[in-house]
Amino acid sequence: MASDISPSLKRPTARRKDPACGTCRKKCRKCDRKRPICDRCRTRGLHCEGYPPRFQFCETVTAPVPSASPSGSLVAPEAPTKASTVDSISSQASLSPDHALRNFTTSGSPPPSSPAYSPSSCLAGAPDFNQDISSNRRLIEYFDQFLSEYLTIHVQGTNNPFREHVLPLVYQHQSILHALLGLSACHMHISGRNESQHFVTISLQYRVSALHSLGALLLQEEATGLTNSEEECVLGTVLLLVLHDVCETGISSHGTHLTGVAFLCKRLACPADFSTRSKASMFFISALSWLDMLRGFSGAEKLAYSGDVRKCVRDHGSLSLHALVGCPPVLFHRIGQVLEAGKSYLAGDLSIDQFQELLTKAEKFFRGWDPDLAIYPTGHKEWRHLAEAYRHACLLRVLRFPDAFVISCDDSRIKASVTAIFDVSGADTSSPHQMHYASWCIGEIKHATGFQHPAMTEILTKVWEERGTHLNGWYNVPWMEFITLRHVPTC
Repeated sequence: MASDISPSLKRPTARRKDPACGTCRKKCRKCDRKRPICDRCRTRGLHCEGYPPRFQFCETVTAPVPSASPSGSLVAPEAPTKASTVDSISSQASLSPDHALRNFTTSGSPPPSSPAYSPSSCLAGAPDFNQDISSNRRLIEYFDQFLSEYLTIHVQGTNNPFREHVLPLVYQHQSILHALLGLSACHMHISGRNESQHFVTISLQYRVSALHSLGALLLQEEATGLTNSEEECVLGTVLLLVLHDVCETGISSHGTHLTGVAFLCKRLACPADFSTRSKASMFFISALSWLDMLRGFSGAEKLAYSGDVRKCVRDHGSLSLHALVGCPPVLFHRIGQVLEAGKSYLAGDLSIDQFQELLTKAEKFFRGWDPDLAIYPTGHKEWRHLAEAYRHACLLRVLRFPDAFVISCDDSRIKASVTAIFDVSGADTSSPHQMHYASWCIGEIKHATGFQHPAMTEILTKVWEERGTHLNGWYNVPWMEFITLRHVPTC
């Protein structure tokens, strides 16, 4: 009974506060624990050494070095077939319980406050960095030869931007190296190429290490600034972390990092000297702003990147976005304007009349846009078909504003767009045949890429089931209801 509990057991247990900063600990003085820099150090003009990580693993796992000495090149001169190479990677990267584990603080990248931290240890040439490269050669080759093919549109005449821009940085900075290793291990496990639970451990620990290194770089950016290469490394690390989440669950838990580098994307997109803007930085800006637009597509309030960034992506001549996902930059920019207006409307900064006027103009633009006048990355006719799919997807999103429940999925305008792209966007369909075909296409994508897309599958299932029940007379249930975690009213 409660009355039998002694008074000493009833007293609340004192909670341990966050540790003091490194400088205050050394001087044995009270710290106000302000982040990222202690105010006591700031007011006294002292260098604040920062705080130790709030959590860290005691050990890290790396894939063992293959028996043969690793080659310095990414692809062997006589590359074996993909199937045999995958089997080789899976078997040689698997771990045994007897595999020696190294201390996490030496292989990871602890923040600057840690006594073990050394900026040079995160760069090419440092012993720990070189060991990470050599002991994980197989995971790097897996990303190069297989995984990178599934992350972008692959047609003859275009370069793979992940090979061109991500892999060189892997050999320069630890944060993007560990982010890549975590993603590769995750995909190898999720795709069924190797179902060993050791790959789950590898994936998790390298992701945490990448986050530590990313935090160190962002602290450095605030204190002293970053080099051009380090800026690209920050953006590339965030991109791989988000893709890691997409691979694992289909839902990104690193959306805060996507938002957190919005300032850096804007700075690189709008530099004082445009000659300093590299192809790599434009690729990362395009990819990250696309991911930001996708989450804004599900809920306009989630949009974080500025219109200047999307304008830069539209006007940039290298077609980075178009070659990556197949969406013409002009469509990307225009739907971004709609989502930005939707965000302002939801915040109360735009009246319903102003928003409706903008929607009317946007619908007119998308209906009148001629795909034959667009410039495509290559001469393949499939680019035009994909552009048409994106155009109708944008139309569907415009029609769902300002109230997603107003226009039914049986509306002729909705049906016209769904009929044009039902093998790409089956969420708004009400036809059993189209539902089946959309599910079949998604199954083919899962099988071909290894990405299981559980979140997308769950959303489609919930939408179609809800429409089939007609609960409380609801015949039109928009898919956005399940994205934004709202539920159909029950009264």
